[in-house]
Amino acid sequence: MTDPTDAEAGGLEWLALPQPTTAALTGGEWRPSSVLVATDVPEFAAEAARLERELVALGIPRGDGAVIRLRTGEPIGEAFRLTVGDHVEVVAGAPVGVFRATRQLLHNLRAQGAVPHGRVQSAPAVEERGFHLDAARKYFPADWMVDLLHALADVGINSFQWHLSENEGFRIGSDAFPEIVSAQHVTRDEARRVADAAADLHIDLVPSLDMPGHLRHALAAHPEFRLAAAGGLETDHALDIANEDAVRFAQALIDDIAPLFPRSTSWNLGGDEFVDFARIHEYPALVTAARERYGADATGFDLLTAFVNRISAHLRSRGFDPRVWNDGMLRSSAVELDRETVLTWWTNWHAEMRPLADAIASAHGLVNFNDSLFYYVLGEKAGYEYPTSERIWGADWHPGLFPSLPGGVVQEIPAPYPAQLIGVAFSVWSDAEEAQTPQEVAAGIRRPLRAMAERAWNGGSSVTHDAFCTIDVQIGLYA
Repeated sequence: MTDPTDAEAGGLEWLALPQPTTAALTGGEWRPSSVLVATDVPEFAAEAARLERELVALGIPRGDGAVIRLRTGEPIGEAFRLTVGDHVEVVAGAPVGVFRATRQLLHNLRAQGAVPHGRVQSAPAVEERGFHLDAARKYFPADWMVDLLHALADVGINSFQWHLSENEGFRIGSDAFPEIVSAQHVTRDEARRVADAAADLHIDLVPSLDMPGHLRHALAAHPEFRLAAAGGLETDHALDIANEDAVRFAQALIDDIAPLFPRSTSWNLGGDEFVDFARIHEYPALVTAARERYGADATGFDLLTAFVNRISAHLRSRGFDPRVWNDGMLRSSAVELDRETVLTWWTNWHAEMRPLADAIASAHGLVNFNDSLFYYVLGEKAGYEYPTSERIWGADWHPGLFPSLPGGVVQEIPAPYPAQLIGVAFSVWSDAEEAQTPQEVAAGIRRPLRAMAERAWNGGSSVTHDAFCTIDVQIGLYA
């Protein structure tokens, strides 16, 4: 890959994130005093109107000084072609492709008041570039989330996983179970507004309602659904997955929240940290139920996998593709995890967790959450350090580089990436909710998140870390 920021004959550089896949710059510049955004493609009309508003916000009024023409053409999905001369031509096959192309124009205009002449083309290396927000342990206002969505979309993030429930809180309004809702929460009307903003910005909103673990707050109001005591091991956070009424309670939680997300395509049901997995054989209720249902050699992992399969089927009946965290999966013997369930692969910190190779062999879709580089854990709890762009570049991270196995054994899917590798994600976890304000979180994640966005779109990056940091500063914040 050539360095697309290189300019010909001393002309401007291409200052945008993520960098385009290829660029051929010719040395001139497009510096409009007024702009007309034109299209004869009805599906592109909303993007044309959006771009005109954004240009006005940059001080470039509507007028006939220059033309940006939006055309339909060969690129599909998010891919686009952009030709800049006296006028600008955007060619894309879908509105989202137009949106990605026009971000490139806006970045250059924000950075240097002009766009270099030339021709650029771009297409993402992986389908999904995501962001996860733990808004369950910590309250994040809806207005802040809408602002965040604009910042995410500005650099090509196209998935927002909204973590709604945790041991410490349930922070979205509930019609069916108002008794479990935290005092500080996003109302149902506010949730709809967040969902509308995500859809407008071409971001798929992924609800994350963790079960059968991470339910302490909800189960405090419904102790009848808790897993039975197990000799001092913690169970107050865990659903009794052998209890049919408890399973129906879990399904009812989903049914109550699902109508708020009518355009969402995926749902993360959790499945992680249900119990102490290294001691799962010490939970009598799980051992007994597993053996009764699946045979003398069955374990709690079989019971967990069966629960995940059942909730996955329920989600599909509501129009969602199910996702689940990896740490407790692929560890059953009598029950096979539904092949269509996507694994959100965050860690391999324990030797008994299954390696990535098992997931690849079983053909499960994968989203790379790589906790060693992309976990922004408030208060730097559990041994995590805040992510930095320096570490991301130092690791030469690309979408196929997953967290290592114990002992530092590298787990990697080389490019060109198979369809099985759906994408990647950056995560904020609110373990110490008082450690940072929402504004401090937004400031802290900016550069490492943009580093992931650049390298996720391009399967790495052709620019140096110093050049990336320079571009980051020059394009500034979305306004």
